[in-house]
Amino acid sequence: MSGIQLMFLGQAQQGNATSTFINTYGITASQTTYNFTTASLSAGLVVVAVSTEDANGDTTVSSVTIGGVSATQAAAFYQNQSTGTASSIWYAIIGSSTTSVNVSIGNAPNRCGIGVYTIENYISATPVYTNAVQGPNETTLSITTPSISSGSVIIAVRTSGDIYSHTWSGVTEDYDVALAGFTGQTGASLDTSTIQAHTIESVGDTAATQGTTMAVAVWS
Repeated sequence: MSGIQLMFLGQAQQGNATSTFINTYGITASQTTYNFTTASLSAGLVVVAVSTEDANGDTTVSSVTIGGVSATQAAAFYQNQSTGTASSIWYAIIGSSTTSVNVSIGNAPNRCGIGVYTIENYISATPVYTNAVQGPNETTLSITTPSISSGSVIIAVRTSGDIYSHTWSGVTEDYDVALAGFTGQTGASLDTSTIQAHTIESVGDTAATQGTTMAVAVWS
């Protein structure tokens, strides 16, 4: 297993951030741009967890827009290999309500899914911690954060080259769905109530046959 830590800005001021899971959505066709229609997203901070899988070797998401607003990538692991998967987390502050999320992937992967969240009462829209890991065929993926303040929000996403179910620990599962073919997407979150490090773990029923990735981002 290997990992890429993307950002840690240190212990944040204690906040009162809270998250709301909106829903998960999937498109099971090969496209360069995936146009999702979501439930109504209110103005404010919106987080989109993206899952993709591709047999051609490039799973990189080039951009995400939320209600026409360009989102910033918080964390990602792109396997960029034959039958590889990708997990990424994106965020943006939108000025008015929307039902539109657009994901662009130049290589036109086999399919794409998203999990959508909103966050309120945050101190900063910039995550205080992000990380992403892969396991070529591992059943279990795990990330342990440094000490995170109470009143923070943890959002995690895992993409697996299989359609088996997954079990989360350290966070609460929000969705676990098959995108058809050999792609499963699952997401989880936690509104923290203590100051501590958090171990976020996802266990699949069976080892992924076509790669697996996981990304985590934390807001305070």
